[in-house]
Amino acid sequence: MNIKINEQKKVIEVIGKAFSKKASVYGTEEYKMLQDARKDYPTFRVITITNAKKKVCYKGLTYEYMEMYIEKHDDENKSKMLAYKNLRALDEESEIAFAEACSYQEIKEWFLNEFTEIAEFHKKRESILANKKSA
Repeated sequence: MNIKINEQKKVIEVIGKAFSKKASVYGTEEYKMLQDARKDYPTFRVITITNAKKKVCYKGLTYEYMEMYIEKHDDENKSKMLAYKNLRALDEESEIAFAEACSYQEIKEWFLNEFTEIAEFHKKRESILANKKSA
């Protein structure tokens, strides 16, 4: 069923964008279902509930973790650690220029683009957890 009655919140929940769109067209079966619910609960608001895609979470992806990972996977010239320190404004060049550090989000994006295996690992983990919840 694509309509739920939430008496606690006093709302009629229309589940899914597609159903909601069909329910807005006069005369459709979905429209009739919604109108029946509104007749039974005339004081309730109608809201549409959509299942937003869950973003991949990078819990534990701290600066400390990034530094340890970079140290273990850097090249001979330590170029990735130098780039990281520049982004964090921890290198001599940044200090001389009184540069501010980039935001955590920018550094995280750089790190995940630089070390794609981390992003792939987390996506795989999220997939495993999603399959477990749906089973």
